This record gives sequence, C-alpha cells and structure tokens, in this order.
Amino acid sequence: MADTLLGQRVDAIRRLARRGHTAPLAKVVAKARAEDIAAVIEHLTATEQRLVFAQVKEERVAADVLSRVHGEELLHLVSELAADRLAGLLSHLAADDQTDLLGRLPEETRAAVLALMKGDAREEVEELLGYAPDSAGGIMSPSAFTLHEGTTCRDAIAAVQRASDHHLVYYAYVESEAGQLVGIVSLRGLLQHPPSTKLGEIMSRDVISVRPEVDQEEVARIASRYDLYAVPVVDAQGHLLGIVTIDDVVDVLREESGEDLLMMAGVRDAEVTLRATVRRLPWLAVPLAGGLVVAELLRFVGAPAGLMLLPALVLLEASVAVQAVALMLRRLGTGRLDGGAVRAVLSEVLRSGLLGLVLAAAAAGYASVRAPAATLSLPLSLTAGLAIAGGLGAGLPVFFRRVGWDPGLATAPAVGTLATVCGVATWVGLVQLLPGP
Repeated sequence: MADTLLGQRVDAIRRLARRGHTAPLAKVVAKARAEDIAAVIEHLTATEQRLVFAQVKEERVAADVLSRVHGEELLHLVSELAADRLAGLLSHLAADDQTDLLGRLPEETRAAVLALMKGDAREEVEELLGYAPDSAGGIMSPSAFTLHEGTTCRDAIAAVQRASDHHLVYYAYVESEAGQLVGIVSLRGLLQHPPSTKLGEIMSRDVISVRPEVDQEEVARIASRYDLYAVPVVDAQGHLLGIVTIDDVVDVLREESGEDLLMMAGVRDAEVTLRATVRRLPWLAVPLAGGLVVAELLRFVGAPAGLMLLPALVLLEASVAVQAVALMLRRLGTGRLDGGAVRAVLSEVLRSGLLGLVLAAAAAGYASVRAPAATLSLPLSLTAGLAIAGGLGAGLPVFFRRVGWDPGLATAPAVGTLATVCGVATWVGLVQLLPGP
C-alpha cells in the first residue's frame, strides 16, 4: 500500500513539476512528509528537483529533505542555495545529521557553511567530522542524555521532560563526579522506582559501550546482539562522547547489506556515473581471463577457431547480468531510480554496451592471433551481448515489481542463464550474417 501511494505521489508531483504548475504543486508538497518528498526528488530531473524543493516552505521539513537525499540529487538542490540559507537549514538538524549532510557537500560549500555556524554548534560538528565517516564517532549523536548518579528518579523524570528536541532520550546515562560513564537506567526504570530513589542505587553498571574508532558495522552488530536502542561511545578515559541511535543502526545495516550485495556481484558502488561504470571493469577482467584460458584449452583439443571465444562471451554476459541485477535491486531498495524505471534500465543497457566495447578491444589482440574467424564477430557480439545482458539484469527486477512480485526473484542463476541464451543467440545470428575470415 505504501509503495502504491508513493508511486501515485511521484506521478502527481512529476506531472505538476514538468508542466510548471507551481500552485497545485505547492499544495501537494505541503501535504507530503519529508521522507516522501526526498523519495520523489530522486525520481526527477535536476530542474524538477529544484522546483519541487522550492515549494517546501517549512524550514524544518526542507532541512529534513536535504538530510535524506544523496549523491547528485543533493548537489542539484544545494547548487542554488546561498551558504547562509544552507546554514540556517542545518540549524534545524541534530549534530550528527548536520555532520552527515556536510560530509556529502563539496569542500568549498562545506567550508562556507561551517564559517557561518555558531561557535558551539560549529565546534561540535567539526569534532564529528574529524572521525572516519564509517566509524562509531562518525555516526554518533553527541546529544546524549546524562545525569549524575546522585540524581533522584523524581529529578531525572523532570529532566527528561525538559530535554530539547535534539536530545534522543532512550536511556539515562549516569556519570560519576569525574564525568565518567558508570551506569545506565532505562526510562521504565525511572518510572518503576520510588521518586526519591537515587540513580546510583538502580542503575546497571554493566554498560555496553564502544570506542569512537570502532567500525560502524561492529556497532550495528552490538546493538542487534544486545537489543539496544542506543550504543554509548566513550573515550579511553571512559567519558561519554555520544550515542549511536537505533535509526543510525538501521541505516548502517541497510547500507552494509547493500554494499555486500554489490561486492558479491563485482560492483563497488551504485552510482550512475562513467567513473562507477569503469570501476566495474577489473571485476569483469576475471571472467574474460577465464574465458581466454578455456579458449586455449579448446584450441588444444582442436576446437574450431570460431567457437574458441564463445566461453568468454558466455562468462561475461552472465557476469554483467548479475551486476545489473545487483545494481537494480539496490536502486529499488533505496528508491533511487534516477528519473524512472525505464530510464534506469536504458541507462544500464548503454553502460553494459560500453563495457562490451572496452572488453572487445582488450580481447581483439588475442582474437586476431588465435581465432581470426572471430575477429569481426567478437566486438559486435560482446557489445550487443553485454547490452542485452545489462538490459535483462536491470529490467527483470523492475518487471517483477510492476506485476506485484518480489524483485529478488530475479536471481543471479535465472538472469545469468537468460542473458547467456540471448547473448549466444545474438552471436549465432551475427556469425551467420557476417562474412567469414
């Protein structure tokens, strides 16, 4: 149901944005949540993205939208924002969200915004920027809710009620006179004990904490293992630096699982750029090398020269199809389809065809010496075959989603097999049409 409503909202906002109907567009945007606006923006062109964002009148919502968009979409939105306007929007975010957003901005823009931030806020953000972005320090919120161990439950509850919006109160972290983290009390614990009870009497001293340099994936594993809503981050002396909250843990788990899926397919990132496409080549060099080894084995047993490079073609087509599936599942999972599903599939066809051209050039020398019969058909077969494989790998998950099936049904064996059959059929057709050596 949620996907259907989001799809309807995307279509409505896209139609209004393309026609330039700002008045009705503003009404639709005003009723939408920041999460939905961010999801919609990732389906639009750069001009449409800026037009939609301009209709977000409430600064807190606009700041939340910026914190939820990534990559080129974020750059499109901030490109026309003055530094003081951007700094004003960031003031509505918690320090960890400010840090995350600033870390995704160009260095020049980041420096300009930091220069406009107030002293305490700037120091806090600069300190967080000093940690590795994939570490506990890089994702923690410094706004931990702390109390002294001599505080009573009555006073602790009153402190919770006075806490600002930026304080995420999952637990009360208890500190000693020296400012060291010595215990933890849940909100339920505060309510279950008499008002005059001191925190030092009811707190749990077995505090599970991490150092700021610990990898974010390890933090997520700890939170999952011990069912924690937040994980405290402490320095070497035991002073509380901040907390990694459950929403950050969920983001880390989703990010890491997505990265693992891409790495298994031989893809380093899901960005739709020429650089990201080129970075897929080293992984494809493995099936190409394997195919050439098989070609030598076939040559050793006297196989026809025209068939020697067919294994290389088959291995590459299956590999490209698996890469395309992983990329599309990642984009479907994050809602980033870069202008729509059809455009995303066509984009993958073009990138896969480009990979085919590059790999054909790499194999041309071998073909000219070892398999002259394939010298003419090889570049065309690789280019067409990999373009088809990329289209199938990207298109099947989209098709499954459109008909109401789980996109994950587009498994690597199924897509790889289909891509191989189509690719070999293309090769056979080209061999029949092209003149012999």
